[in-house]
Amino acid sequence: MRKLGLTMVILMACAASVIGQEAPPPPQPLQVVAAVLQLSDAQIASWVPILQAREQALQPLQQQLRSNQEAIGKELQSPTPDAQRIGQLFIDRRGLEMSVGAIASQSAGQFEELLTSDQRQRLQQIRGAAQVCPIVPAFNATGLM
Repeated sequence: MRKLGLTMVILMACAASVIGQEAPPPPQPLQVVAAVLQLSDAQIASWVPILQAREQALQPLQQQLRSNQEAIGKELQSPTPDAQRIGQLFIDRRGLEMSVGAIASQSAGQFEELLTSDQRQRLQQIRGAAQVCPIVPAFNATGLM
């Protein structure tokens, strides 16, 4: 029953954001996660360095992705775009995106190690509900919500 209740809360939040209901400004993401998963102060204190390390590792990759995107744009706008260069830039971009994904996955794994089994289960429920959120607009558009 608890699983259904959490899923319904998440779906209602998704639906409210889709249909444009006015809501107060959201709290900081860390506060939301801490509240929903009911993290202890010790868990939060252990999580913050994980977040900081993730951000520090991601910053150079994000800069490289921006530079890569600019290079792709310039090449596509040139009078004679070099298909081979564009292809290499897209290959490079894919490698950067994979590195970003690996860092995010590692960080998420470190976070999950801090959780109790109940908190891990709640996180899995949220991940499952997040997969449903993209379909909510279709139900709204057809008048079913």
